[in-house]
Amino acid sequence: MSIIGLNAENCKNCYRCVKACPVKSIKVEQGQAKIIEKECILCGKCLSECPQNAKTFYSDLERVKEMIAAGEQLIVSLAPSYVGAFDFLSGEQVVGALKSLGFWGVSETAQGAALVAAEYYNLAREGKMRNIITTCCPVVNDLVEKYYPGAVRDMAPVVSPMIAHGMLLKESFGADKKVVFVGPCIAKKGEAEDIRHSRQIDAVVTFPDILGWLKDEGIEPISCRPEAFLNCSSQITRL
Repeated sequence: MSIIGLNAENCKNCYRCVKACPVKSIKVEQGQAKIIEKECILCGKCLSECPQNAKTFYSDLERVKEMIAAGEQLIVSLAPSYVGAFDFLSGEQVVGALKSLGFWGVSETAQGAALVAAEYYNLAREGKMRNIITTCCPVVNDLVEKYYPGAVRDMAPVVSPMIAHGMLLKESFGADKKVVFVGPCIAKKGEAEDIRHSRQIDAVVTFPDILGWLKDEGIEPISCRPEAFLNCSSQITRL
């Protein structure tokens, strides 16, 4: 399934997305602007630029709700930028809010970032790579692999914090647990579905999706009882 879709009724021949796309991966057919999937890097520029809301993001939210309803135990990998997305007095209130939705536990993706940072340190210390292109961002990874293949040799052989965190959570709490990444980036959905590491993250949901779900359920994080993160140390991971 496409990650960015088209609401044809709203597409009004403005060509704004075509002009905004940094890699020109949008074509116009019969007056409709359509994504060329094999050329798209999921930067989301077309979503933010479209004045008609004609571009849509296919979220995993409904699938997540179905998994919870089916009794699955879901762990949230929570992106560090959550501090700017929710209204709360302590991060633990966000955990309380997410657990009120039915999630089994919540852990900060920053745990994965700590592991990834250690690997980058080792690469730099070894000095075997003349140049190192960091591979934490799926948009940049797609850009290099699709448009600058000659630079692939300079990409760090290290997974992203999200993938590293998914691996850590399943190793720590059991492969039967489902890991749901919650963050601001739509490209993480493409990364989660990448065949190279598609078993680490089971679903990707954006902050707006979660905020809308909380609103529907009448849950306000700032009013929730604090619940503990699954982190070994929140202070260290946030640093």
